[in-house]
This record gives sequence, structure tokens and C-alpha cells, in this order.
Amino acid sequence: MDNKKEEYKEMWEDFALGKASSYLGYKFKPTHRVGLTNFLREEKIYKLLSPGNEDVVLDAGCASGRQLFKIFDKIKIGWGTDISHNFIEQANRHKQERRISNLFFAISTVESFPFESSFFDKIICAEVLEHVADKQIALAELLRVLKPGGSIIITVPNFNSDGTLWGRFLRFLGIRKFIPLDTFNLEAVNKHKDAHVREFSKKKLLNWLKENNLDINYIGSVSFLDCPGINTLMKYMLHFSWSRKAIIFVENILSSLGLVYGRHLIVKAIKNK
Repeated sequence: MDNKKEEYKEMWEDFALGKASSYLGYKFKPTHRVGLTNFLREEKIYKLLSPGNEDVVLDAGCASGRQLFKIFDKIKIGWGTDISHNFIEQANRHKQERRISNLFFAISTVESFPFESSFFDKIICAEVLEHVADKQIALAELLRVLKPGGSIIITVPNFNSDGTLWGRFLRFLGIRKFIPLDTFNLEAVNKHKDAHVREFSKKKLLNWLKENNLDINYIGSVSFLDCPGINTLMKYMLHFSWSRKAIIFVENILSSLGLVYGRHLIVKAIKNK
């Protein structure tokens, strides 16, 4: 088991070595299909988080800290944790470059935080729980450091990003299926494409959260537009400002309807007092 843990950590170190800088920019730019999805998800997180100037906020699995850098001037203190030294190093470099004094970053797994219980007012856990070895241990630790009455924003891929109507159709035909990552190294990640060890549906996610003393304040999804050749189509349409704005407008309308046929599920939950 210890060997597996070391392999897992080394995998993310290798991954972050080549990706850390992109997590502050390109990965979230709505100029390509994946960037558009991340942009939409990130904007929804900020809206649901509703940061306040007295809030102490944790971004668990923060990568290079982008989400905290977007809200540092709206909160009291922000902490970002990640398993990868390379991600945390990038976050600290960016913090120093921007001379930000109220953000702090630490190397930590989601299963074991270096914080006292009930330390945070609000927590972001975005695109993390599909990766961890034991989701129950991870959630228990997140709730340990969250204050009673505090809120947690969780995002996960919806049916491993096959939650769109087109993706579900391909699942129905048996063309796509979920295969969990079972070998932990960078070569396996590149071959596997997503490095997920589990997938979530709306029902599975909500039932699990309710079983863990959480009240669901919001459940929705983002990134609905999907069809054959979507990557090529988006590459062309997102190149132009007018069509990019139109696509974002349509995506936001669909998300506002509370539909759960997007690529990613987003939940805001409140820890019971």
C-alpha cells in the first residue's frame, strides 16, 4: 500500500512538472473546448462560494492556486493545498510575483490536512474526489476542517464527463464506458486521458453527501454543448469573440435552468451544526 501511495504522489509530481503554469492560464481560457468547460465551471464556483471579507477559505487540491488568486481580495485568508510540490511551488511563485499577503499554500493530501478542526468558513473541492484513493476518508477530513454551518463547493465530472445528452447516448450504445485508472505513473495518465479512479452521477453524489451530515443547497452542472466533431467545431467558433460570447451565453442559460446534463456536476452543501 505504501508503494502505491508513493507511486501516486510521484505521478502527480511528474504531471505538475509540465502542467503547473497552464493551470494559471491556458487551461481556463474559453478559447478551446476544454478551456471553455473549465471557465464555465470556475465561474459557477465563484458565484456559489459568494466570498466575504471575513471568510477563511480552503481550496483543497488547488493545483497552482488559480481559484484563490481570483478571490484573494474578497476574503480574509485563503489556504491552498495540493499533493504536488511542483504545483505548490508554482502557486508560491505567483503569490510572490503579485505580492499577495493573505494566501498560503501547503503540500497536503485531501485525506490528511495540517489544520485544526472547524478551521474554515468555506471550502472549494473542485475536480478532486474522482482522483482520491478513498473518497470517504477524504470527505470526512474535508468536513473535519469545515466549521458547522460552513459551506463546501464540490465539483466532479458527470458520468466521467459523459453526462451530456450525446455522451449518455454513446454510453447507451456501448461506444463509451468508464474504466478507472489502476496504474499510477505519467505514462498511464497520458494513455488513460483523465486519471480518474471513480465516476459520479447526480444520484450517487447527492446520496453520498446527504449520508455525511450535509444539507444540499444547490445541485447543477455546466458544459452542455456536445455533438460529433465538437472539438473541431469549438476550435473554430471559440476563435472569434462574437461566437465565443454567444456560446458562453447559451451555456449559462442552460446551467441556470438547473439541468444536470453537463460534463461537470457542481454542488453547494452546508455542514449541519
